[in-house]
Formats: sequence, C-alpha cells, structure tokens
Amino acid sequence: MAADLSKRLGWLAEQDVARVRKLFERAGLPVVAPRLGVNQYLDLMGHDKKVEGGRIKFILLRALGDAFICGQYDTQALNAVLATPAAIHA
Repeated sequence: MAADLSKRLGWLAEQDVARVRKLFERAGLPVVAPRLGVNQYLDLMGHDKKVEGGRIKFILLRALGDAFICGQYDTQALNAVLATPAAIHA
C-alpha cells in the first residue's frame, strides 16, 4: 500500500512500484490485500498506534530507499489505493 500511495502522490514511478512488488513476491509475501472495502480498512487502521489527532500516519517513499513518516496526504488518493484490490501492501 505504501508504494502504491507514494506513486499516486507523485513520488514513485510505476517501475518502482513494480520493483517493490517483485521483491515482495520473491520473499513469498502477499502483494494483494483482502477485499474489505475502503470504510472497513479506514476503521481498522484508525485503531493503529500511528493515528494522531484522528489522522492516520503512513510510512511512505519519496524514492526507493527514502522513506518518511507522512500525516498529510490526499485522502482521495488513499481511498483509491484502498479500493484497488491489487494494491501492494508494503
């Protein structure tokens, strides 16, 4: 999810997301999330320790190897990621 959201926010290229996906696949990790729906994902993530002031913080990527904590993002981009069944959850 972090790679896909980072791409939608303009920080990663599609080829970077594909590279992350391949690395996860080689490691035997899942790359497709269960279809829970946007609202259920938001509800579940809302209980995470990274929530601050009612806003979910994410570890996103400016580039491969350049991660940062982000609490300011386009919620429409987040909703699009959560609604996409092939979103990578990295």
